Amino acid sequence: MEGGAAMKDFSDQFPSKDKSFLDICKEFLETIERCEKERMEQAGIMIAERILQGEIVYVFGCGGHSWVPPMDMFCRAGGLVPICVGMDVSSSTLTGGFRGVFVERVPGYMRALMKYYRIKKGDVVLIFNNVGVNSMVIDAALECQERGAKSIGIAGSAWQNQLGADAPVRHPSKKNLRDVVDVFIDDHNPMGDTVLKLKGMDHAIAPISTITDGYIVRRIEIAAVEEILRRGKTPPVWVSANSPDGDRINEEYIERYFYKIKTM
Repeated sequence: MEGGAAMKDFSDQFPSKDKSFLDICKEFLETIERCEKERMEQAGIMIAERILQGEIVYVFGCGGHSWVPPMDMFCRAGGLVPICVGMDVSSSTLTGGFRGVFVERVPGYMRALMKYYRIKKGDVVLIFNNVGVNSMVIDAALECQERGAKSIGIAGSAWQNQLGADAPVRHPSKKNLRDVVDVFIDDHNPMGDTVLKLKGMDHAIAPISTITDGYIVRRIEIAAVEEILRRGKTPPVWVSANSPDGDRINEEYIERYFYKIKTM
């Protein structure tokens, strides 16, 4: 299992009261690029190889706002076509702000979803959760192991380091995502996710994981496209439906993948 141990104390300096949000964002993205470059490119190669095999790639968001990065990879102009997003509405914020908090802690729930999506040996599965310890995210990784699928986990090491073994959010096994996936990409979000302290407030604001995970999504996609090109093939990439040739180009992809991707 691989993880981003470098710069493990970076997130300890946040939340900050002395920096602008813009500067903070730059710091996080530069840190991710410096520390996670090798793993992001490795993830891209894994995705490229699976696509070149004529298969699709699965992406899961495990609770709350963790559904945002998977949705950003799905049917997105400029993004890869063979992506099946396994976002479960019941564990997102779409059906209630705190419903997802409760659902993401239910052991076995994610295993049922992965059975539904028929994850199989050789599949490549991306697993997003900014904390990396809840039942959904750990069950997803363990299910990949048991089914022979290759897993890529994206979460913050700070949470996994600092949350005690008895924290109520943890999976019954007490495991961390970084320890049960094939490749772990640290998004370096700090405990609490927020990075900005303002005078007159007791609690910090400005969650960073949406920005960091969005960057990781694009970097992985770019690495995958570059690898496909290196192998002399044409990457299957969506075109904006609002562009002049968008409907024509996309229809060819829809025809090819409609019956392979459950959520298309």
